[in-house]
Amino acid sequence: MSAARKTVAGELGRYVAQIEYEQIPETVIDKAKEVLLDQLGCMLIGSTLEWNKIVYNFVVANEGKGGCAIINYGDRMVADYAAYVNGTFGQGAELDDYVDRSGGHPGSQCIPVAMALGEKDHIDGKAFLTAVVAGFDVSYHVGGGMLPSLLQKGFHPQSVFGVFAAAAVAGRLLKLDDEKMMYALSIAGSHASGTMEFDQTGGEVKRLHTGMAVRGGMQAAILAKMGLTAPPTIFEGKRGILPLYAGEKGNAEAIIKDLGQEYGVMHSCFKQYPTVNALQSSIDVMSDLVVKHKIRAADVERIDVGVTETTLMHGASIVEPKDTISASFSLAFSLAIRIIKGSNDLSLYMDENVRNDPEVLKLARKVHPYAVPEEAKDTRFASRIKVTLAGGKSVEGSEDYPKGSVKNPNTQAERYEKFRRLGSSVLSGKRMDQVIQTVENVEQLKDISSLVSLLVREPTN
Repeated sequence: MSAARKTVAGELGRYVAQIEYEQIPETVIDKAKEVLLDQLGCMLIGSTLEWNKIVYNFVVANEGKGGCAIINYGDRMVADYAAYVNGTFGQGAELDDYVDRSGGHPGSQCIPVAMALGEKDHIDGKAFLTAVVAGFDVSYHVGGGMLPSLLQKGFHPQSVFGVFAAAAVAGRLLKLDDEKMMYALSIAGSHASGTMEFDQTGGEVKRLHTGMAVRGGMQAAILAKMGLTAPPTIFEGKRGILPLYAGEKGNAEAIIKDLGQEYGVMHSCFKQYPTVNALQSSIDVMSDLVVKHKIRAADVERIDVGVTETTLMHGASIVEPKDTISASFSLAFSLAIRIIKGSNDLSLYMDENVRNDPEVLKLARKVHPYAVPEEAKDTRFASRIKVTLAGGKSVEGSEDYPKGSVKNPNTQAERYEKFRRLGSSVLSGKRMDQVIQTVENVEQLKDISSLVSLLVREPTN
């Protein structure tokens, strides 16, 4: 086995190449299963949405056939393009996992890659879980070295460092040695891209950013296996990822610190609503206030919302959304429909009539966000809300940890309910039960293909 160099990519590559299932704590494996089930539900609902079908139709029409299944539809494509579509599905409804102390949505970065290569090479459940855990670690640690500067510059974490997570998963399953794993990550740096202008003016292309990262990372690992090399200093070098994307605040040491000790998947959180993660706690707070105080739109004079600087940039810029993605990134719209419609169901975000509803827009304009200090990394999604009502009365509420976060977790029943709710768009109740049972025992699978096969639409008589 070749020795990787003493660089960030070298250290990451060495870790990914050498991690073994037996060294991963049981609690980490259990959390990986939770993320797996959540992501599968997100892929299933995502496969039914029109903006994601554009990517599916493009790939089916233009790319080569292969042995790896596209979720729901069952078309079999080459591995990197099956993952390209499935990754787009997985992040394409704004319902997938996020991270409390880093960034991105690692489930859709890692799991589509592991599914495609796992199916292609008939890997077992333990190899699958090991690769997924390693990918989450790379996503979490790379994010820790680039945030918040990356966000402040307007780059999209999902497609900038998601490509490294995808490369790690692919490289692990391709059994790259230390050096080739280093080169896989280094090649992946040339695929890192994506801006967040969508959180200012909309545009459904944001859904594609995960697919781009997944495909780029897989191809990077495949090319490294074939012998392609790349700069070992891709992260910390003078023209590397850290200075270019994070500037002076880029932290190389943070990327490699505590590898194998602080597992990224343990920081995974689960969404309740189809919005950017930064809005989850605000909707939680408003939900409680509406129920407790029976708030009606006609009684509201003003809504003040204290959120972090991250949320101000990444969820509070849009007041009058023009498409589904801009609605999902609109704090004002999300709170308005919670009061008026009593729900934040995906269908409301997709409904043009709701987005243009004069009553909803009038209330949305009464939402006034402002910045509050971030007390700790894991409270960066906290929310403080004050609703001023007619007559001068006001009611207040706050939440540091939204439902589904590490410190406010879902119950098993709640996780299963979410999967069934999302999965029912494609699968029967019996099939969903099979998926849940298979995920709960995924480490026992001899071939991960048996899980993938359960995610294809059942034939109708």
